[in-house]
Amino acid sequence: MIQTLQGLNLESDISKIKIPLEGNNIGDITQLLEKISQFHPIFINEYNISPELLVITSKLPFLWREAGNTLNRLSKQDITFDQANEILVNDLIKKRIKSMSTISLLNSCIKKNVEITPTLIEKAELDTEDADTTSNRYYTFGCGKGNQITCSGASTKDAYIAQKIQRDKWATNRFIQRMQLQLPKWELLPNKSCIEKIWDTYSKPVVVKPTGLTAGKGVTVGINTIERAKQAYDDALESFSHTPRSKWQTKIMIQEQVEGEDYRLLVIDGNLEVVTKRIPAFVIGDGKKNIKELIEDENSNPKRDILNPSHILKPIKIDKPLHDCLKDQNLTIESVPSKNEKIFVRKVASMSQGGITQDFTDSVSKEIKVMVESIAHSLHAFTLGVDVMCLDISKPLTKENGAILEVNTMPETYLNLYPVLGQTREYVADIYIEKLLKENRCKRFIVIGQTKDDLPTLLRKKSVIKKEDNVGEIVEDRYFVNGMLMNSELERWRAIEAIKCNSLLDVIVLHYRDWNEVKEYGLGFNYIDTIYITKDQSFEKEYMKILKRYKRRKLINKIKVIQ
Repeated sequence: MIQTLQGLNLESDISKIKIPLEGNNIGDITQLLEKISQFHPIFINEYNISPELLVITSKLPFLWREAGNTLNRLSKQDITFDQANEILVNDLIKKRIKSMSTISLLNSCIKKNVEITPTLIEKAELDTEDADTTSNRYYTFGCGKGNQITCSGASTKDAYIAQKIQRDKWATNRFIQRMQLQLPKWELLPNKSCIEKIWDTYSKPVVVKPTGLTAGKGVTVGINTIERAKQAYDDALESFSHTPRSKWQTKIMIQEQVEGEDYRLLVIDGNLEVVTKRIPAFVIGDGKKNIKELIEDENSNPKRDILNPSHILKPIKIDKPLHDCLKDQNLTIESVPSKNEKIFVRKVASMSQGGITQDFTDSVSKEIKVMVESIAHSLHAFTLGVDVMCLDISKPLTKENGAILEVNTMPETYLNLYPVLGQTREYVADIYIEKLLKENRCKRFIVIGQTKDDLPTLLRKKSVIKKEDNVGEIVEDRYFVNGMLMNSELERWRAIEAIKCNSLLDVIVLHYRDWNEVKEYGLGFNYIDTIYITKDQSFEKEYMKILKRYKRRKLINKIKVIQ
């Protein structure tokens, strides 16, 4: 049986997962753990392995609890290394983590000793048929009252109406127009034939795109002829024809193309934090290799390895839009660029299509800053990525200088935090977590030993717990709220994770009969406000010494001995 020592425990200040092994295939397990360790430090703090037991210290205990069965099967050689790798890396970790947008937030929580709890799916490995793959990446950060649910950069602090507006480019444009902010001329295309009726009213070039897709799907830019516009309309239809779509996703729009370069501006809690230029995918010639070979070389860059969840670039795909882009330059993938010649293979500056990024945070104009902050505040979006196209980001947006293109309440924040060129902005993840959880003040109490009186009642008498506070307790296998039984016969880790997700609670109390229970389960939290120890348990000097060490390191605020 897998044993989870959650939070601070008597063996370490990091959660420990003890996985029994029944075989002697230690080599393959070690190889797999080393591979995962190299992804990012959040996955494994350290591990120890013997033929009988694997012990992993990690602040993501749920991940390794889920992985335990696979690792045991690998130890018995019931599955091969490649099969185990497929389950853990290409399935479990991909579902739970996916990208640096999630990793950066988890890492910030780990540094701040913030509780991290999977919100919807407790065993991602078992939910391979789940219709919504993002559900595995819903996390509750913090515990009790003021905790927040996140999925990548989106969170429960984003208004539902903001999420609904931003996903539809028609609604987004209407909203920005209503605010009288700079937007290029645009309209919906009810059918292909209407292109001829409106063609002369638009300055060229134009853009044709679906209103409800993301990541540059179905977008055609640089259109100068009616024939090309009609083809772009067909391409937009094709982009959503293979998957059932809602009506709002199947609208197609035309828009005057804004001259300039593409920028993603990241607003958090109403403040502009990062400005990033997005550069379309390109290759640089060496005078020998053709464009296809240059793309293959570029895709071998470890930063483009999408099997590694810490990748910050995507591979360049050779597809129809790429061929069209080359065709417009009188090139094919067999063309051989001259030495140092830069060939753009995409017109759309999308990271998902192989683009790169450059930091421009210190160059943005005050006017643009106020404009994007106004949109975020008005949409009531805690996190908002605003896409701007302009000639000069250091000057105000005007009809001559540029316009807003669209907004996103679930932006892939890694492109802002980890630009290829310029200053890394990883610290912005810390700002995100600090602002997200500024109202998370739930008190975390631990009781070790049998108390004569009901502890919440005793603490209310001493005004440690306010009369109006909602109190949750875990006592052995039972879960209480304000003294009322919510559930029983629960595994300890399930009970603790459940109570952390309960945002009703002002106070959470975890009860332990004695030190043996602490040794078996851990103390449950990464940070504890107060540990109450009954007098008869306080004579265990070795354990008291461990707690006092944690207190000196500010992982425990107070230790009190009670009757």
